[in-house]
Amino acid sequence: MRSADQIASAIADPRRVGIVLCTLGMSLLAMPSLLAAAVGLELVGAAFWWWARAASDAAEQVARWTWVRRPATAMWLAFAIHAAFPVLAHGHGAALAAGGALRAIRGGPALEWVGLFRFIEAGAVVWAGLELLAALPLARSFSDLPGPFLGMRTWLPALLPAAGFIVLWRHAPHWIEVSEVRITAIVLLMVTAVLSVLRAYARRSWTASLRWLVVTDCTLAALLVAGGIVTPTASLLLWLATFGAHAFLLAGELRGSAPRRGSQLTRLWRAASWTAVASLAWPTAIANGISHLGRTGAIVLPGLAFATALAAWLTVARMKSAEERRKVMRPDPALTVSHIAALAVLILGPLALVIAWWGGFEPPWSESVAAYSGPWVAG
Repeated sequence: MRSADQIASAIADPRRVGIVLCTLGMSLLAMPSLLAAAVGLELVGAAFWWWARAASDAAEQVARWTWVRRPATAMWLAFAIHAAFPVLAHGHGAALAAGGALRAIRGGPALEWVGLFRFIEAGAVVWAGLELLAALPLARSFSDLPGPFLGMRTWLPALLPAAGFIVLWRHAPHWIEVSEVRITAIVLLMVTAVLSVLRAYARRSWTASLRWLVVTDCTLAALLVAGGIVTPTASLLLWLATFGAHAFLLAGELRGSAPRRGSQLTRLWRAASWTAVASLAWPTAIANGISHLGRTGAIVLPGLAFATALAAWLTVARMKSAEERRKVMRPDPALTVSHIAALAVLILGPLALVIAWWGGFEPPWSESVAAYSGPWVAG
């Protein structure tokens, strides 16, 4: 029988408490409510604070990860505006129509006020997502920093760009219709995609490269969301394919490089990861091309093509078969978890494109050829 002190110690274990808080927070981010997103980001920030307080270098870790609460502050601002102006709760188009009606009836500047608060709400949502993606100027390079808790320091920062994408994807109706906010976000996301893939290229170890490729995946997927040319389900699946591939490879590196054990499995993961990147690159390049963004597309598209091409090349070229260090070989099963995950990634990207096509995504062939040129050359 355990004593009460042992039970209390097990319940208050920093690793378990942080995992529970972070899991609850990420689950709330998947809900469409701005309130749920604000609470979810607060829980994620609380998890990082809890882990930081339990670290041996607690003072340094707490100061390093204090910024994680800022995205929650931005989401609270967005929720407050949404709650204070119920007219925004029915969609921005309805908000403008209602503002125009109020102005016509009362003779006041209702439309201007609605537009102003609509802009602030959109900016707050984008602020939260971009900061988690390290896409704001002077943002911390958190993927180069170890996590706040010793047992999970290597892979823990990968949660933050995933949270940033989920915020931008789930609450896309609050910001993609505000053209000024949307264009600004697209430019910042493009710059972040280029910088993150360059950082992945500059890192010598495969693990460090994967941590930056995760940021690139989430940034490219957020650019696809900003384009608004595919269904939310398709954009989510495309993100799951790319982010899931690199996140699984990162987790596998910390478990004895399991996805790279053997030449056959390594080739399978190369094909799956490249297919996921190429599947995401096609609609993302079309959504941010000149035909959709005009002059801005002439600036965004070259950076986007460079980022996707280099990400695809890194995924294929740097994934080498892991050396076998065991003197006595154990018989491995023919089908492992790594095989199943690779096959799932290989199927998920094309499946998402089929769903996007079913939802009305039918670009001209000329745009498709231009969009696919980067990943094909890299492959």
